[in-house]
Amino acid sequence: MAETPLDHLRNAYADPHAIAQARKAAGARLIGSFLNSVPVELILAAGLDPIRLRGMPADTPHRAGAYMEEYFDGEVRAIFEALLADRYALLDLLVVPRSSEVYLQLYYLIREIPRWEPQARLPETSLFDLLQTPGYTTARYNLGRMKALAEQLAAIGGRAIDDTALSAAIVDANRLRTALAEASVLWRGPSPRLSGSDALCVIGAASVLDPADAIAQINALVAEPPPELARNGPRLLIKGSPQHDIRFTALVESCGAEVVAHDHLGGDRTFETLVSEEGNPWEALVHHYQREIPGPRAYPQAREDARFIALAESAAVDGVIILHDEWDDTLGWEYPDQKRLLDARGLPVLFLKRQPYFDPPQDAQRRAVTAFIESITGGAA
Repeated sequence: MAETPLDHLRNAYADPHAIAQARKAAGARLIGSFLNSVPVELILAAGLDPIRLRGMPADTPHRAGAYMEEYFDGEVRAIFEALLADRYALLDLLVVPRSSEVYLQLYYLIREIPRWEPQARLPETSLFDLLQTPGYTTARYNLGRMKALAEQLAAIGGRAIDDTALSAAIVDANRLRTALAEASVLWRGPSPRLSGSDALCVIGAASVLDPADAIAQINALVAEPPPELARNGPRLLIKGSPQHDIRFTALVESCGAEVVAHDHLGGDRTFETLVSEEGNPWEALVHHYQREIPGPRAYPQAREDARFIALAESAAVDGVIILHDEWDDTLGWEYPDQKRLLDARGLPVLFLKRQPYFDPPQDAQRRAVTAFIESITGGAA
């Protein structure tokens, strides 16, 4: 039986390292990055091949635990374990964003690996410092960081990044964002055809596959979507710490809910805004990554909360679940204001605090989610 577009996307999501190996074998010059705060447009403009990396829960930090404290986010510890296992040695460059303090510390730890484990095979690694506070001074600083990254990428790609190349790359990156936005109706629409788990697979695969392949597969999925899913309980939005795996979403769906939106760094917010294709491409890129992408350093918080509420309303959700990583030190400060916004709209919220990444208490989570769903449905099946 022929592989369907959804199968292709699921497989790419499930084994991103195999995809990276296949792309490398085909001649790709891979530039790896984390999260959504490294400008993929610069990588494309240099004639290089972007791939977004994520931690895998299977990478239990047996070796990493000897070098990093347990209070690092679970996904970051998994990433460090993969680095020690030479998983990223095939990269031509690894770009670590300073999206939060934990990623800055990750960068510093990577620099120490050759001293601790001289046999480790590591890619060249660069730090990209993006600030997201509003203002002209911040924009000038970000422009300088982007120009420095562009020079580094140009040296690898063998060609300078001029305005023409950058403008073309912005158009190419926007095509992928547009494809994902058009596909989102398959899970956010009034009659979903994809589960919330499959939505994460589609979003995750889009950043692992070659961009042209990702666009083709997503467009094919939209053109011939799966049949409508059977209605299965209240429509929920999952928010909180980045979730680049489907474990928790699958658990919520197994409890009798429909997960129709994700507001976190692995979810729907990653493709909500296009980079402007008008005017100076450098200024457009700076504005987008400074002001338009979600992240723990994005300000003002009221603006981010308004976007969260807009997503909840556009997806017509019946409730919200916020999942808080065990060592996350930011989300708790934002929760009271977000709860007030939800209360004002009559939307119930379940806040699961300090959830371990590697060994989550799934029985306790299942009980809490089931009780939450029953509070929405009144106990009806």
